Amino acid sequence: MGVKKRVQSATAKVTSRLKQMGFARKLGNPSSTDSLANRGIEWIYLIALFLLMAGIINAVGNAGTAGIDQQTIVPNASIQNMTETFIMLFGYIVGALGAYALYLSGRQTIRARSAEMFFVGGIALIAVAMTLGYYIINAKGG
Repeated sequence: MGVKKRVQSATAKVTSRLKQMGFARKLGNPSSTDSLANRGIEWIYLIALFLLMAGIINAVGNAGTAGIDQQTIVPNASIQNMTETFIMLFGYIVGALGAYALYLSGRQTIRARSAEMFFVGGIALIAVAMTLGYYIINAKGG
């Protein structure tokens, strides 16, 4: 019984915190411009774009190649497996989040301290994405 009460209290805290932040109201309000229903096609477009950039078509086309699933990164520049595709997808998403954080750091509507944090965070995220990309290129023998 103690575990059940802890789970219920933790769930109540999280939902009350979301209500205080207004996040739950934005998602639940059908007239909001930030609702998922109104922006659903944009999210689908972004997901499709990132998947195509990561090489999902190449990975699906090479799925029948023998021995491709035994390695995380295939050391061949023309062959790609699904694991490598999702590693690249992660790198692209991290880089895009870094670029968005840099965009937010330049806005005039936030405080100076927040702008500095967005700038440093954006540079760090872009550095992680670039390091991951260079690692993949190096591992593939390029």
